[in-house]
Amino acid sequence: MDFTQKDKLKIIIAGGGTGGHLFPGIALVEEILSRFEEKCKVDILFIGTKRGLESQVIPALGYQFRSIWIRGFQRGRTLRDILINIPFPFRVISSLIKSFFIVKFFKPDFAIGTGGYSSGPPLYIAAKLKIPIFLHEQNVFPGVTTRLLSKYTENIYSSYEDTKKYINKTKFIGTPLRKSLKVETREKALHFFNLETERKTIFMFGGSQGSRALNNFLYDNLDNLIKQNNCQFIWQTGRPDFHKIKIRFSANPYVHITPFIHEMGIAYSASDLVISRSGALTIAELCDFGIPSIQVPLPTAAGNHQEINARILEKAGAVVVILQRDLNQVQFQKVFSSIIEDDKILEKMASQAKKFANTDSAKLIIDDILKNID
Repeated sequence: MDFTQKDKLKIIIAGGGTGGHLFPGIALVEEILSRFEEKCKVDILFIGTKRGLESQVIPALGYQFRSIWIRGFQRGRTLRDILINIPFPFRVISSLIKSFFIVKFFKPDFAIGTGGYSSGPPLYIAAKLKIPIFLHEQNVFPGVTTRLLSKYTENIYSSYEDTKKYINKTKFIGTPLRKSLKVETREKALHFFNLETERKTIFMFGGSQGSRALNNFLYDNLDNLIKQNNCQFIWQTGRPDFHKIKIRFSANPYVHITPFIHEMGIAYSASDLVISRSGALTIAELCDFGIPSIQVPLPTAAGNHQEINARILEKAGAVVVILQRDLNQVQFQKVFSSIIEDDKILEKMASQAKKFANTDSAKLIIDDILKNID
């Protein structure tokens, strides 16, 4: 199908909850717009939830956004988990019904799912309405939504080659990254955060929503890390912990504290080392920029996918993994100092991380989608 001959190209992007599921979808949209925006009208509709990051980011970017009443099934056995799960069947039914009317009215040429529970109902409905659907799986071990939709999709694109072990219908292409993630000079990036050029800079973040465990650890140990290693920090706290942390370290000139960073490319450009969780998007971005990292996988991640993600890079020497249960001052200081004080180790880790970069992922995915629709 030659979409340049159409008056309007209509596409649904479904997925979200976290930046790891949202931003690959935005990257694919950027690639689509770069090809078709001057040739025909491109109509993009994002579908997600009001709880997810997408409800804030997508409208701010000027794209259409529709929400459905879905929430992930809680795997824990606490009273809170049980109470959250009680309305789960009703959420699924409601989301399927609403998705039917959204998809039926919008009439997309194709739909792309980028993972997370919010992508399930819209893509299932699209498939049943004979609309081609495509999936992107960011993690090594595919999520429940990907596994359930795999029999309906035209293709599944993965960030890791090992995903083929779990689903045969997988093409290893990498994680689509936003065009806004641009490399800046180190001096310009550090100036942006009002930090010194003479000190090593560490960027600590726990994903788009922050990490209580990482925040608490750094809250207790930041002063010693800065003093013992003559370094400085960029710290993305997430919104819940921001004010407490900001007040505690407001007088420290060697730490820039912020609840959320929109300019991730600038933050990466300023960094000599990153401390983070092991979400697939985070890993893809670190590899793209070639940044060494200490990773603390989220222990409650479904299927332990974060540790699986991180171990692949650790085996190659690109990252060092510290499990959350082992995150203590003595263990961390030993690992941290051995890396940040040795330029040769930093350079080797950066070089190994760069080997995992897939800079053309968005282009290759859209190429393949268009080929499969022809």
